[in-house]
Amino acid sequence: MNAFDIIDRETIGLGYRRDAIRRDYVYSDLWGPSGTVRTVPFAAFTQTPPSYRSAAFAAVMADNRDDSSVVGEHKALGAPIILLIAGNDVSVWQIHASKPPELKARAGLDALPRYFAENKATWAPDAIHRAKSIGQIEPQFQLDFVDAGLITAIEGEVHAKLDRLLHEALDSSMNANDTEIGARALFRGVFRLLAAKILIDRGHPSASAWADYSVEMVLNSIGQYYQLDTTGNDDPWPGSARLAEAWTTLRSGLNVANVSADDLAYVYENTLVTPQARRDFGTHSTPRHVAEYIVRRLRLWEHGTQLPRVFEPFAGAGVFLVSALRHMRDGLPHDWTDQQRHDVLVNHIRGSEIDPFACEVAKLSLILADYPNANGWKIEEADLLQNGALASRVEGANVILCNPPFESLDGTQRTIYTDAAEINANKAVFALETALRAKPDSLGFVVPRALLVDRRYRAQRAAIERQFRDVELVSLPDGIFNVSQAETALLIARGKPAERGAQVVRASEVDDRDRRSFAQTGMPSRMREITRQWSPSEEGNLWVPPLATIWQHLGALPTLGSFVEGHWGIRWNDGNQAAHLSNVPVADWKVGVFAAQGHRQFRVGKIGWLDVNPSTIYGAANLAWDQPKILCNAVRLSRRYWRLAAAVDRGGLLASQQFIGFWQRPNSRDVDLDALAAVINSPVFNAFVSDYSFDKRFRIKTILNAPVPSILSPRLGELARQYSVLAAKQAESPELNNLLMNIDAEVLAAYDLPPRFERMLLGAFEGSDRPVTHSWSGWGLDAEGPAFGLGEHLRGLPESARGDWLGRKMRPVSNEEGALVAPYLP
Repeated sequence: MNAFDIIDRETIGLGYRRDAIRRDYVYSDLWGPSGTVRTVPFAAFTQTPPSYRSAAFAAVMADNRDDSSVVGEHKALGAPIILLIAGNDVSVWQIHASKPPELKARAGLDALPRYFAENKATWAPDAIHRAKSIGQIEPQFQLDFVDAGLITAIEGEVHAKLDRLLHEALDSSMNANDTEIGARALFRGVFRLLAAKILIDRGHPSASAWADYSVEMVLNSIGQYYQLDTTGNDDPWPGSARLAEAWTTLRSGLNVANVSADDLAYVYENTLVTPQARRDFGTHSTPRHVAEYIVRRLRLWEHGTQLPRVFEPFAGAGVFLVSALRHMRDGLPHDWTDQQRHDVLVNHIRGSEIDPFACEVAKLSLILADYPNANGWKIEEADLLQNGALASRVEGANVILCNPPFESLDGTQRTIYTDAAEINANKAVFALETALRAKPDSLGFVVPRALLVDRRYRAQRAAIERQFRDVELVSLPDGIFNVSQAETALLIARGKPAERGAQVVRASEVDDRDRRSFAQTGMPSRMREITRQWSPSEEGNLWVPPLATIWQHLGALPTLGSFVEGHWGIRWNDGNQAAHLSNVPVADWKVGVFAAQGHRQFRVGKIGWLDVNPSTIYGAANLAWDQPKILCNAVRLSRRYWRLAAAVDRGGLLASQQFIGFWQRPNSRDVDLDALAAVINSPVFNAFVSDYSFDKRFRIKTILNAPVPSILSPRLGELARQYSVLAAKQAESPELNNLLMNIDAEVLAAYDLPPRFERMLLGAFEGSDRPVTHSWSGWGLDAEGPAFGLGEHLRGLPESARGDWLGRKMRPVSNEEGALVAPYLP
């Protein structure tokens, strides 16, 4: 018995299926020149069909048992372990994503059975499969010989090369000289050719002769194999010459034998459904890594053979369903056949979508992800806004996955979709509310970011809090979706709560600078978690702010609303603000400020003239604009922590709707507006609105709810006035920075935060640009060492504490003093 036969026998003993073990397995070398393929003599896979995601280990031969280069050649296979056979010696090597193979063990051929037996628990197909698929986020399934980065590295190369290949196929079909082919026919055709290439590259018996077929015969053969409809024309492929060019390009491109089926589905949807097609057919898409994050956190693999019923309304191209398919399949027994898995999964996954082209794309993506099984996927064409349509379809679903439309119903739609209008005029909230009423076991939703804390969504948050044991909210950066520019977050909720049981609430954030790493690794920038006792509540407190401990500490302080009342600036009936603003005087118009982006802390922005004709404006016209007030931007100045700029106006300026005016409350005790503006401009206020406001436009109530020190020293108002006067005279001055530092120190001293809280607060502003008239480089605090407050730093206390500070402060007692206290010591 040769070495490969011994390894084959021991692999079967580990529980691997016979059809999951391949001899002379051919696959594409992703890091080699285009079109390069490699052959590995022996490969074992955790599941079929084989791919880099399911590759468990492989065996190769070399003359030298230390020749790691032979092992490294097979990095693209995706196997975490490769056995190197050299004569009667076998060495075991771990494959890494970004460094050379690492020697893990050596054994003689005669010792291989014992070595396999010793590693049976960790080399078993289920163990390796779970380590590769979920080990990165589920520590209990991690294995020390599985480099999680290897899958990510291969996936990135696969997507890039497949995307390039499909673009080349499309370009070649567009350049062919033939009659025009419609976009839908082209997409259908390229899908069928891609599906045919998969069967050919993987050596499927049904495709053994297809390489020699004409393009029309290939298109018809794959259609018959998957039971696909034709385009409905007498000639189903009027642009066959163009498709022939595409087929030539595909056939000569990347070998997809080792490519994961869901990668093919993703790239098909992402590449072939062009922005133009999305505009023409209304197709929307969820980025794959967003869908993957949601589905992975729902732990669908835990259900095993007791699969949940998964439904995706507003399915678009079905990216959620493809992800759910893979995760549910990962939980099925490894010894099930492909057909067994298909027969179960096809009856537990369904979706609905109004656009017929999107329905087709979703169905085709599922077919690709389920190679080599036949069709049978249930993607229904339906208008889910119709009365009762969504409610009837979510009923009975255990898991609801959804990226809903975010638009509001227009006037006509409100009269047609009366049920939706009654629940909520916003389509996304209507979809979420309807899903919650169905009481599923799990929810995975893309939601408006304002849902995290805004009072408009308190009812939905309260329902989530009541219905689920484990809830995660994820704040996403702007522009993470390919087409939509809506401000979004993710809702992931699962498990029924138990009376007096524990409820886990997580708050995760993805920073703008971490957008790329989130797409690659699926890891947010940070995550906070609290465990509390579940109890029914109407509060809907699900978001855990980054600085939650600070707000809890300051919870007993009065709020800004205790001292002032706030109002929006002037708004115009036609909504066309630009038409009612002028940089030059206009008869009967009044002087005011209208552009918040030019507003700076302690300095009012650019002055202009505002239209105050009573027939053109509504609201705010009759406010006490001639009275002293604080003007603050109503639209955030940054997505980072410095968001507010407040300045005192005593000159009777008006302000547009880009501002909020704060006036002292009638009958309240006297307030120093300059000191109060310093508080609003402080890191405390800016951090508060950053933690509790997720809209571009602030809610006045959010700002009024921010904590304010009980006592503000006269010195604070004086410092603020000095700074304002100097900033009006000098654009740059060291004294401006010095004054600003002292203002912040005075505010922080009034809040009396513990030094560690103060350090935590100021650390949140690192790298943020402060909206002031001069250069600002931060407070210059030492992040390491003993924690001192900002005021203590300005007084030089950290410097005086250096060296033998303890020895200087704690002088030893003299002999005489010691004799006096000795009788009282134990």
